[in-house]
Amino acid sequence: MFLIKKDFWQIKKTKSKGRGIFAKKKIKGKTIIGEYTGTKVKIEKYDLEQDKAGLYLMFLNDKYAIYPDLTKIDIHLINHSCEPNCWILNVSGKVFFFTLRDIKIGEELTISYLLPPKDKTCNPCPHNCYCGSQKCTGTMHQTLRQFKRWQAFQEKLC
Repeated sequence: MFLIKKDFWQIKKTKSKGRGIFAKKKIKGKTIIGEYTGTKVKIEKYDLEQDKAGLYLMFLNDKYAIYPDLTKIDIHLINHSCEPNCWILNVSGKVFFFTLRDIKIGEELTISYLLPPKDKTCNPCPHNCYCGSQKCTGTMHQTLRQFKRWQAFQEKLC
């Protein structure tokens, strides 16, 4: 659910990532863009084959994730980038997206999907990155070092 007014953002087709969210007006840094909402699902019972159409399952905690209503235009349309301008904050069972810096008019809003390191189950891996940033790693997966640092950070927040 967007928490910024509709006149600040718009949906546009991207070159290689499908639809994305773009700024219609300048958005100041540290602005809460919205909350990732949807159906709470148990991770252990979730069939990952459902996510073939895109990565929409949002990690909530070790037991649950959130799956959005794909019929709605909402924050789940924010794409991945290896050099994101927005970030995810998981607080008290809610997941918020906020800007890391000022966003210029026409700029796409992006986050890092923070996927865990690749393992044997991700073969062939469909999580290729097409962000085109100078720091693009070619994958949406974190390294083991990045993943451990992210987990430690999240544990301090809870």
